[in-house]
Amino acid sequence: MISSSSKISRREEVSELFEQLGRVLDQKLEALLIGGAVMLELGMKDATKDIDVVCRSEADKDQLLVAARALGFQIIGPKKRHERLGVNRLAVKGGHNLDLFAERISYDFSISEDMWQRATKIRSFGNLVVRDASIEDIFIMKLIANRPGDAPDCTKLVIAELDFDAIYREIEAQYRKRGDVEQKIWITYIEEGIARLEDNDLTIPIGDKISLLANEYHEKSAYK
Repeated sequence: MISSSSKISRREEVSELFEQLGRVLDQKLEALLIGGAVMLELGMKDATKDIDVVCRSEADKDQLLVAARALGFQIIGPKKRHERLGVNRLAVKGGHNLDLFAERISYDFSISEDMWQRATKIRSFGNLVVRDASIEDIFIMKLIANRPGDAPDCTKLVIAELDFDAIYREIEAQYRKRGDVEQKIWITYIEEGIARLEDNDLTIPIGDKISLLANEYHEKSAYK
């Protein structure tokens, strides 16, 4: 049974919600689970409030919103903690937030096919197929989001021994893809997040390379 408290502390609650959504959905839909819900599943976090889900398209996200509404969720707009993120609809019920994205996470940083393929676990709940994002990709997205609780989560992820080479490859590929320079501001969010971790005596091997990308962004922005 899904708890009415403001946080989810049992991973079974997340599965129960997905089972309910899968029963209500009219057709198959694939989603990527990111953030605290994956960390809860892995035993790296005691509780989470936001269940962050990325759909492959706006159409899929709309279907999931319809299913959530059918389960009694209220559909609302984003809150201040989402200001850096590409989420424009939340499904809220009993203090729980289902944050729904349609591929785009922040500006032109989106879920790449490599991120889908790096998913560590695939589960089926009726018409809903859920992939759990890798901890490397969760780390990137938490650096970007900078919501309350994201910094402590990033610390736990670093301690879990991340593949920083894979993290940098993803960040650089996203930064180098074609697009307006204004859409690359997310690289500065990552630099800020890494700086906070380093201020707490954590070693982030890719910190200098991220700063070079951020400096490049600032230089290009100055000429716009």
